[in-house]
Parts: sequence; structure tokens; C-alpha cells
Amino acid sequence: MNRKWVIVIASVIAIILCIAFYFLHKEQRQKELEEKYALIEEYNYAGGALHMEAETSKYDETGDPHDIELTPTDLTYDLLQRWEAISEVVPTIDYPEKAIKEENWFEVYKTGA
Repeated sequence: MNRKWVIVIASVIAIILCIAFYFLHKEQRQKELEEKYALIEEYNYAGGALHMEAETSKYDETGDPHDIELTPTDLTYDLLQRWEAISEVVPTIDYPEKAIKEENWFEVYKTGA
């Protein structure tokens, strides 16, 4: 009888540990997904605000949002020219010349946002 109780208690402990592990892992996975979707949303906003095209073929393979490539269009360059002209007239408006040369589109987006 004593052996049966040890087995039952060990089984209950194992089940509780499995449930705890499941919920901890689920919460961590949920947080990772939220961060991933926030980054994808940021790409979407940056690309839309700067009139850029998004190349997602590499992202489709890897699932990593950092693999999304933003490509400037003619509208992007028109926007940047207007931005530069306005920044020359109104000195309080920042023009991210260095970020544009480095094609750091998130920095460009953040400067204009």
C-alpha cells in the first residue's frame, strides 16, 4: 500500500511539473510572437510612410522579420528630395542624410515620424 502512494504522489508531481512547464513555455512563446509581429508591423509602417517596396522572399523561408528587405521606389526618392528641400528652409526639421546614404530605412523613418 505504501508503494502505491509513492507512485501516485510521484505521478501527481510529474503531471504538475508538465503543466507548469507547458504554461511557462506557452507564455514565453506568446511573448516572442508578439515581438515578432511588432517588428513586422514596424517594417510595414516604415515601408508605407516612405513609399517603399518590401521584399519578403527570404522572410518567407526563414520566418525572421529581420530578413524583410525594404527597397526604395521613385516615390521614396521624391519624398526624400522634398524632405531635404524643406529641411533647408526650416532648420528645425531634421534630414537624416547619413541614414539615407547607409540605407538605414528604420532610422530614416524614425527621424521623420
